[in-house]
Amino acid sequence: MELKSLIKRCGLITLGFITSSVITSVNAEIKVKGSASLEQRIFLDRPEQPVNPVDSSYPYPVYHQVSIALSPHVEATSERNNMVYTVHPFIRIDERDDERTHIDLREFKAAVVTKKWQASIGFDQVHWGVMENHHLVDIVNQTDYNESPNGEDKLGQPMFRLGINLNGALLEAMLLIGYREAAMPTSGARFSFDNDYSYEYEGWGEEYHPDVALRYSKSIKNIDVGVSYFGGHTRTPELLSQSVGEPVWYVNLVDQISADINADLGRIELKAEVLYKIIDDKSTRAMVLGSEFKLMQNQNVGVNLLAEYSWDQHGEEAFDNSFQNDIFAGVRVTLSGINDSEILIGHNYDFDFGSQHGFVQAKVNVTKALSVGLEGWWFNISGDDYANKTFNDDNMIQLSGYYNF
Repeated sequence: MELKSLIKRCGLITLGFITSSVITSVNAEIKVKGSASLEQRIFLDRPEQPVNPVDSSYPYPVYHQVSIALSPHVEATSERNNMVYTVHPFIRIDERDDERTHIDLREFKAAVVTKKWQASIGFDQVHWGVMENHHLVDIVNQTDYNESPNGEDKLGQPMFRLGINLNGALLEAMLLIGYREAAMPTSGARFSFDNDYSYEYEGWGEEYHPDVALRYSKSIKNIDVGVSYFGGHTRTPELLSQSVGEPVWYVNLVDQISADINADLGRIELKAEVLYKIIDDKSTRAMVLGSEFKLMQNQNVGVNLLAEYSWDQHGEEAFDNSFQNDIFAGVRVTLSGINDSEILIGHNYDFDFGSQHGFVQAKVNVTKALSVGLEGWWFNISGDDYANKTFNDDNMIQLSGYYNF
């Protein structure tokens, strides 16, 4: 049985469970929110001709790209039986890229919530870590690269999740069933990787091998601390060449122990993420250290300065060398006087390869219902920086309009 079939069956089972439970819950309160958006991407450079032919459905070269997206979030709460039901699909339709046209269940779950514990089953999203630029310890959900190069958008993950409240702390356990391949654009398209290869998996059960995640988090006055463990298939597969045939994406088993901390010291926040992981008997130590300085704060405007340093003990030979010896600087501007709008500008420099990239992300809430977004990316990537060089000709400006409901 293919993973897509598994996902469909899990979705139908969860949908039936949610529907029957909501119908029997007379006092269910239903909340609906979300957004519909229209997006225009404008690429500034001609892309390098791909080594492998682009899919016939994707024109070459592409300088502009229009898409629409719908992201509704429905939550039904039943006080009678402490149940919370969540349905959060995400739909994007792209005029040029068939792979970018996709539907995903970001959340699709039924949960029991009490003061002492909570448990849920279905598709869910879990975010670990405290950093802005490099999300080192975040491993539970797979990435949806169709949305943005920053990797912040995640696919929903089928899981059973249990949380126990322990005197102000939270202990969580997650059982993940079904490996989800990263969502990527068509191979050779804008912001694409070499992704049209088959997958192979280490361990029994292949893509159905169960993954386990544990996390303990606690707030101590102004300090937030999290300690996590993940055991299962890595979210960053390795591209392996074969003596016969095309390369394959090989998904290794990983054991990862990590910690993250955020200390709010008034005008400055200090942040850190550290991890130790073992893949195929090879250990890795890595960390990200950062700070956020509140330069200006008043009723209408807030200006924060951001800084991060990323390090991996394997340097240029790191398995994922995107952030092995990098420094990041940025500024975040919040406009409380304009319906809590926000502007984020950042720049990343790689000391080993000399690669650099920058971005601007802005979302202005014109009214509660209407928002305007601007996103821009530029890249200057070294040829030796194999993890990022495919983006070199993808300098881009993106304009978006949102209807929030």
